[in-house]
Amino acid sequence: MKPYFSWKTLCLLLCLALLAGCSDDEQPDPQLPPLVWPDDVATAIPDEGFRAHCLRFFDEDKDGRLSKEEVLAVTVISYLYRWPQIHTLEGIAYFSNLERLNLGGCTVSALDLRYNSRLEVIYLENLESLTVLRGPVGYAPLRIEFLDICNLKELDLSGCGNLRKLHLGVKGTLGTTLTSVVLPDASHLQYLNIAAANQASYDTLLAGASNLVRLYCHFYPGEVLDLSACAKLDELVVQTTSGSTLRKLRLRKDMPLNGGIYICDENGVCSLEIEYVE
Repeated sequence: MKPYFSWKTLCLLLCLALLAGCSDDEQPDPQLPPLVWPDDVATAIPDEGFRAHCLRFFDEDKDGRLSKEEVLAVTVISYLYRWPQIHTLEGIAYFSNLERLNLGGCTVSALDLRYNSRLEVIYLENLESLTVLRGPVGYAPLRIEFLDICNLKELDLSGCGNLRKLHLGVKGTLGTTLTSVVLPDASHLQYLNIAAANQASYDTLLAGASNLVRLYCHFYPGEVLDLSACAKLDELVVQTTSGSTLRKLRLRKDMPLNGGIYICDENGVCSLEIEYVE
């Protein structure tokens, strides 16, 4: 008698075969240079503060070294206002199973997370020196929360295939230096809080945000804020400044907007013309 396999069994066997072919340290993108693993990963972390932090929390056998197995076991790195100071996170690429990064109170100027393909949460706070942020290359459902972008200039999310939440807030009516945003596919965005220094940065995200539900838009520098691509928008907050050239919002007629529209400047609530389009 011939063996019989149901379609469910065949699907399960196929999934197991695919999983068996995947390794914890597989390359996230063939275009990235391959990682070369040293015997002691701690030697690939040049920053004294970051190396000390990793040895303290991830050196399980307390031998003063970081093995490949110890590094691949790490899913969370949390460094918020601890001593000593951290100036660079070079070496974080080896933590390829990292799912959450909490970082604050450092003097890091550039953060490259392209190799951390399984990241789901990036929480950044009080990073006044950070000017360049490169997101992970992968398809994990990703949330980026940057509470005060201050001096951030470049945001490269070109490899982020499933960005759900992006929070780029500023304090009060302070200006921002962000002038470059790269996100080829913004269709997964559901929450966006953005403050940027040029119109192109806003338009890059808003033009393709077809599933955006909540939008907090700060200091848009143009005359017309076009949200006609945001068909599912439910809540909209627009913050301007005195003397702003913004005069019109362009919205779809069928937008839910159950949460309403709130428009304000530093002096309180103000009004803008609203144009509805099909």
